[in-house]
Amino acid sequence: MTATTPFNMATAAVSDSTEPKRVVNWPKLTFLGVLLIAFAFYTEIAMGMEWRTQAGRIGPGVFPRILGFTAIAVIVIAAAREVLSRPSAKPVSQAEAADEAAEPDLGRHPVALVAFTIAAAVFVALLGVLGAALAGVLFLAVTLWFLDPKHHVRSLIIAVTVPVLLYLAFQTGLNVGLPQGILPIG
Repeated sequence: MTATTPFNMATAAVSDSTEPKRVVNWPKLTFLGVLLIAFAFYTEIAMGMEWRTQAGRIGPGVFPRILGFTAIAVIVIAAAREVLSRPSAKPVSQAEAADEAAEPDLGRHPVALVAFTIAAAVFVALLGVLGAALAGVLFLAVTLWFLDPKHHVRSLIIAVTVPVLLYLAFQTGLNVGLPQGILPIG
């Protein structure tokens, strides 16, 4: 349908459907807002902790401060990306749609989530008894064995090397006192 202007020029009727509507994911923004508030309180508590001990070691407040400020930055960036994102006007190909559909859904693997949560709780419980290195080896071995059942040798190598190297780096390089446990390491 065409409309006539006072100057006798025919113009096409413009509809609002040509531009895609912007949809804001309010549940996601709400979740990010709650996380932001929680990490703001967490960082405030961390700022009250000493960052260096009297013995010259890294204090209990260093890593919580790093974690708090990093989490706040990541949350702010994620919220900004959500607010500033524009809908795509270009058509989506089948390959792009398949890639988007293949993204992981955390609700699809409840058994893995429960098993990982239990393994993490056991890791924390055994940290003081077995020590950081041995508890880390057991935690990684169990979780990698469960999550990657086709590559047991690779899982075992990762499960032994990563916790031991991290223990040695924190114990000797950073001079952080980690639980030694039953093994005479360090």
